[in-house]
Amino acid sequence: MSSRRFVHRANFLVAIIFFILGYIVFRLFMIQVVEGNEYREKANMVRFRMEDLLPSRGRILDRNGEILARDTEAISVYCVPRMIENPEETAQKIAPLLGLDFEETLDKLHNRKSFVWIKRQVPLHLKESLEKAHLIGVEWYKENKRFYPQSPNLSHLIGFVGIDHQGLEGLEFAFNQELTGKMGYMTFERDGTGGEIPGSLVYTNPQSGYDLMLTIDRTIQFYVEKALDQAMEKTRARAGVVVVNDPRTGDILAMASRPRFDNNQFNDYPSETWKNLAISMLFEPGSTIKPLIMASALQENKVFLGEKFFCGGSIVVYNHRVRDIKSHGQETLEDVLINSCNVGTIQIAQRLGEETLYRYLKNFGIGEPSDIGLNGEEIGLLRKPRSWSALSIGAIPIGQELLVTPIQLLRSISTVANHGVLMKVRLVKKITDENGKTVSEILPAPIQRVVDEETANLVLSMMQKVVDQGTGKKANLPGYRIAGKTGTGQKIGPDGQYAINFFYSSFIGFFPVPEPRFGILVVLDEAQGEYYGGDIAAPVFQNIAQNIIHYAGLMPEDAEVTVY
Repeated sequence: MSSRRFVHRANFLVAIIFFILGYIVFRLFMIQVVEGNEYREKANMVRFRMEDLLPSRGRILDRNGEILARDTEAISVYCVPRMIENPEETAQKIAPLLGLDFEETLDKLHNRKSFVWIKRQVPLHLKESLEKAHLIGVEWYKENKRFYPQSPNLSHLIGFVGIDHQGLEGLEFAFNQELTGKMGYMTFERDGTGGEIPGSLVYTNPQSGYDLMLTIDRTIQFYVEKALDQAMEKTRARAGVVVVNDPRTGDILAMASRPRFDNNQFNDYPSETWKNLAISMLFEPGSTIKPLIMASALQENKVFLGEKFFCGGSIVVYNHRVRDIKSHGQETLEDVLINSCNVGTIQIAQRLGEETLYRYLKNFGIGEPSDIGLNGEEIGLLRKPRSWSALSIGAIPIGQELLVTPIQLLRSISTVANHGVLMKVRLVKKITDENGKTVSEILPAPIQRVVDEETANLVLSMMQKVVDQGTGKKANLPGYRIAGKTGTGQKIGPDGQYAINFFYSSFIGFFPVPEPRFGILVVLDEAQGEYYGGDIAAPVFQNIAQNIIHYAGLMPEDAEVTVY
């Protein structure tokens, strides 16, 4: 009986042993074959360490190689809350060091997460202070921070990057792919203590982003920013824009908008201030559009230099009386532009007709994007003739019923200064790698000839007389031939009607005539007090032009040159 019981026990024990061995074999099969890859990955994660190597973001340079945006080293501070023994004491030490609120810092140190950011991208010099503080559980690592040495100048144009170093606004956003570069990696094998095994280190070097060389001139930009600030303070305008270009090439030499912000501290400003009004402000151009009407009519032989016009102070267009600032009486063709006469301009436009007028304005670039390459550019508005009312032929020629942006208006009128050829706007001259090798070059690009050279030069000479003896006298600089045009456009009110007391005041000018190298557009929105473009925008032009003349070394026409 006892032997039979022994046999049963022995069989049961053998079965248990086989079952255990079978389970072990099954688990080994699962671990090594079925789940082998997963466990190998987990082992490699413990055995191997890989760290990202961030690339340097490409620089942004002005046309002379001056740095407008670059990376600088910073540290980002974080904590491991479970390692901090005394959160109150740690918060008292670190909060003033990093310029943080004590309670906010303490909340982070009490956090139950295994990793909490305390502050990102703080100045590198604070690393020494953190090391001296010996704060257990508080760590940091180096990373790149974007720095704009000219800020707040050029903030709207250059834009800024986010905390992840990705472009969010301006050129930083538009050329993010070119500026970003490629990530690098560092891998090494660790021993049982976590230390690096000698000879196991492998680098994949990061590739720095490409540099952008702009057409912007830092010095001219400085003159523009200063003059615009002075104008905003003097006129108490709601907003303002100044753009400077080279009409021969389409190069943008300076671009500024107000209200302003500082792209080194962009989070401290309302997002509305980030908007680049040079490409996004839509406004009725008023009388600044009149040189294009004059050029179109001359090109079509609808008007001639010798003929006379009469302005009685108003003109009736389809039972609607359009008034002028005053009665100009008998006028020559030149006088129509010199006096900025609405009556004469409408008479000229009526000779052109709706279809021809529309075609020329379109060819000049009105209602067309400038393709400057920046996000947020508005197209403007120029309706097709079939959408015009019977009054449109009396409104569009004097800058109503159409919308432009500052960059669009400057490009269009620059066609006259460039002997009749419309140019593509150029903001970036070339893109280079970290060694200075050119990756791509953007050359000046003519789009089309709109009017012939003789017509353009004739209108430019008329615009010179606007400055010499007409509405643009306050832009005049003795010794220099300047061509320009004033503009004062009423704003549309909330009721859809023209507001009585709100205006866009503008002036556009070119110098030196007859071969202009510089064009300047000034636009002030809702100036308080005086509002005529010739009174408040022309002096801003004069201020900037005077500085550019000195900077560029332009000699006055009556200068005597002594040869030794």
